[in-house]
Amino acid sequence: MNIYTNSKLKVPSDSELEIVERKGVGHPDTLADGIAEKISINYSRYCLEKFGAVLHHNVDKVCVMGGLIKIYDWGNAEMIKPIRVLVNGRISPAFGNQRIPLKKIFEKAINCQLKKTLPHLNINKWIKIIDESTSYSKNPRWFNPMTIDDLPEYTRPYANDTSTVVGYWPLTPTEELTLKMEGFFYQGDRNPKFRFIGHDIKVMIVRKKKEFDITLCVPFIVNETPSYKFYKEKVEFITESLRKVAQNHLGKQFKINIYVNNHYRSIKKENMKKIDGYYCNVSGSALDYGEEGVVGRGNNRRGIIPSFRTYTMEAAWGKNPVYHVGKVLGVVVDTLAQNIAIKYDCQAQVIAMTRVADPLFTPHHLLVNISKKINSNSLKEIILTTLERRDWTKKIIDDEILLPKTNFIY
Repeated sequence: MNIYTNSKLKVPSDSELEIVERKGVGHPDTLADGIAEKISINYSRYCLEKFGAVLHHNVDKVCVMGGLIKIYDWGNAEMIKPIRVLVNGRISPAFGNQRIPLKKIFEKAINCQLKKTLPHLNINKWIKIIDESTSYSKNPRWFNPMTIDDLPEYTRPYANDTSTVVGYWPLTPTEELTLKMEGFFYQGDRNPKFRFIGHDIKVMIVRKKKEFDITLCVPFIVNETPSYKFYKEKVEFITESLRKVAQNHLGKQFKINIYVNNHYRSIKKENMKKIDGYYCNVSGSALDYGEEGVVGRGNNRRGIIPSFRTYTMEAAWGKNPVYHVGKVLGVVVDTLAQNIAIKYDCQAQVIAMTRVADPLFTPHHLLVNISKKINSNSLKEIILTTLERRDWTKKIIDDEILLPKTNFIY
C-alpha cells in the first residue's frame, strides 16, 4: 500500500463561494437509493441466516418510475396511475439446490422503505414492482454458487474493481445547514412534523462570503391543503421558521435569504387561487407527476451534493456489502477521515484507489490530505488501525448506516 500525505488541504469553507444541495428522503433519486439499499440489506440478512454468508448481488441499478395523479381542486386529488419500481441488477437466486424467495424479499424491502418514506401513499394499491434482475455472468458460479468455495471473498475480501473512493470530515457549516433545512420538517429520523407537507424536499444553498441564499422546494399534500390561503400562510410560516433555524446555526453575522417554493410568486394574480402551478401532490413526491429516480444520481454517502468537493461516481446503495469498493471502502474512508479529523482537530480528506483482485483493505494507493502538519508515524498508526477493522459489513447490514435518513450523518 502506497500512503501519501499532504498538509495543505483547502476545503469549501475556505472559499468565498460554496454551493451545496440536498435531495430529500422523498426525492425519486433518494427513494431509488433507499430501495436498492433495503433490498441488499434484507437479502444479505436472509443469506447470513440461511447459509452463513452473503451471496453475490448488486442491485444498484434500481429505478423508480413515476405514476400519475389527478388534482381536482384544493383539498381534492387522487392517484390514477401506479408508481413502478424496476428492480434491476444481478443477484444469486439460489445456494446449491436451495432457492431464495427473491420476489418476497423485493416486495418486503420496497414496501417497507416506501411506507416509511411516503406515508401518504397507498402502498398496497399504487405500487407496481417490475423484476428485471438476472444471474448472468461469464463465471457460471458467480451468481449461482453451489458451495462456500464459490464465494472466494468469504475468506479473503478483495476489491471487486479498479476504483477510487473519497471520504472527508468534518462537514462545513453550509453542508451542515443543508441537512438542517430538511431536518426542520421532521422529529428525529423519520417522523414528519406537518401532515400537510410531503417528503420530496429539495434544498439548495449558495454561500457568497457571509451571505447565504437558501432555496427550498417543499411539496404540499393536496388532500391536506384546503385552500390557497392555507398554502400561502404555511409557506410564509415555513420561510420564517427556516430563517430562524439558519440564523441559530450560523450566527447573526451572516445575511440570510430564504426562498420557499419560489415558483408560486411568478403566478399571475388572476390565477393565484387556482391550484394549477403549485407544488402539490398526493404521495409527497414528484413521482406523482411521472418523475423518475435512479440509484446514484443524488446525494453522496453523507447525504448531500457538495459541488465544491472532490468526488467520484461510485454509488454505495444496493452494492455488495462484503467486497464492493464503492460501498465498503467508501465507508472505510469516511470513517478514516472522521477519525483523523477528530483526533487531530483538523480538516481531513481520504482518497483510496484499489486495483481489482487486490486485498480490499489494503488499497494500492491511499492519499490523506489534511489541513495542518501531523506526525507521520502517528498518522500512519491511525490509518493502519482503521484498516485493520473487519466490522464494516456488519455495520452496513445490521445498523443500516447507508439507508437515506433526514439529518443524515452516519
